[in-house]
This record gives sequence, structure tokens and C-alpha cells, in this order.
Amino acid sequence: MPVPPVPDEARADFVALAGTQDGSGRAREALSSLLERPDIDEVLAGALVSHPLRSAALTVVRHKVRHSVDADAAWPREAAHWLGLAGADWSTSAAFCAPLAWYARARRNSAVRHLSDPPRSSGRDGPGRSHDTVLRHLHLVGLRYDFRCRTMLDSLHRMPAGDAHSDPYTRSLKAFALLARSDPSGLAAAERSLAEAGDNLQVCHALLHGMWLGHDLPEQARHILDLAARPAFPPDDPIMLFRTATALRKLGRRREALAAIDDAVESLDPCQPEVHADLVRERTLITAWD
Repeated sequence: MPVPPVPDEARADFVALAGTQDGSGRAREALSSLLERPDIDEVLAGALVSHPLRSAALTVVRHKVRHSVDADAAWPREAAHWLGLAGADWSTSAAFCAPLAWYARARRNSAVRHLSDPPRSSGRDGPGRSHDTVLRHLHLVGLRYDFRCRTMLDSLHRMPAGDAHSDPYTRSLKAFALLARSDPSGLAAAERSLAEAGDNLQVCHALLHGMWLGHDLPEQARHILDLAARPAFPPDDPIMLFRTATALRKLGRRREALAAIDDAVESLDPCQPEVHADLVRERTLITAWD
């Protein structure tokens, strides 16, 4: 079925959303205008397949799905539907799913509530493959944020081999689970992930998270610092700075650790109190040396 063209007034809102700073008054106005449209589903379907509008359309989808999360609805398949229409590749799915899964968990509507296991791949190309990838990412990332590494590995082992190794982000999440369990094989898996995915931010964050949890990994602190130095991470990334502070503390480099955790606190979004509590605990560990 052909996708209807995007109406001119909606197109103008998408262009405004893409062309203004996120969070600005004009961006909020354009986003509200789009979300309030009675034909938003049809409009999004058209915008997601239009290359110039796709990025802004994904922003609208993110907020639309967040509304479903806030309403305590079963939201993962809604997210998969829209990214399937967009034909999202693995990196687009990872960038979309990781923060969305965190948002949902913070609001006590985790993806894991709605997905008992990663779906088996339909084997279809196009929207079907993207749809399945999104559900797999949401399930595994939801487990990652709960530190349920054994369940992650069990889920991956139950999947057909082609599904469990179907994309670089899924492979990096397997490496995360191995690292977090202090399994030395996770270090080789992390190296393979970095060689394959390069400086993909979500892959690097998953691996850094696993190294941070893997307290019995050989040379854990050094591996954390090596990964945190990769150019994927902006210098003011608060989570990277937090993990860096932990590594520096373990190496006895107190002054540098304190500077890193203070930079993390300054860089953190003020709407993340649960992360702020983690940073404060790390700072307490560092300053306890006095």
C-alpha cells in the first residue's frame, strides 16, 4: 500500500523540529503540534520513509512511545512498529532503544514486563527484520539495566544461532553480560565488538558498563580507562566520567578520580536523580580516603 504524502503543515513542523535546538521553544511547539494531530499515525508513516524528515520523525516517535510508557501501556511493540516502518538499521535501533529502555525502567514500566524472551527472527528483510531487531534490543537492554546477566546469556543461548549473532549491538550485549560476570572471555568479545562496530556510542557504553560491573576481571581498571578514552564518548559524558572515576579510585589515583566524579556531577541531566545518587556514592568512596 503506498504511503500518503506528508501534508505541508506537518512537513513544516518536522523541518522546524529538525532545524532547531532540541528543547527550544520552537522545537517544543513543533513537537506538540505534531503529537496533537488526529492523523499523526498516517503522518508519521509518511515522514519515516522520507529521508529528509526521518530524523525528526524518530524524535516524534520517541515522545509518542514515552507517552505510552507513562500510561503504563504495553509499549515495546509500538516502538518496534514505528522503527520497522522506518527500516531502522541496528545502530539506529540501538540509539533509540537504550535510552527508551532506561526511561521505561525509571517509570516502572520496563520492557521486560512485556517481553518474556527476545523474539525469533521472522527472516524477513525490510520492516520485519527491523521490527524483530528492536524487540530483541529492548528485551536485552532491559535485562542489562537490571544487571540480570545470567538471564541475558540464557536468552541468547535459547535463540537460534543466526538470531543471537544477528547484529553488532546484540553481540556487544552478549559481551556485556560476560564482562559483568567477570568472565575473561568477555574481554575478547569486547575487542571483537569494538573492531566490528568501531566507535558506536551504544556499543561502547554497553561494554564500558560490563567492564565496570566485572569486579574480578583481569586489569579491570586499565580496561575501563582504555575504553573510556575512545572518541565515541563526548568529554562531558557523565556516565563515562562516572566509570572513569571508579577505575581511577581503584588504581589509587584519588585526585584524578575526584576531578572525574565532580565533572560527572556537573554534566549530569538534572532530571536523573537516580543516577545522581550513584555519583554521590562514588564520590563518598573516593573522599573516604581522607
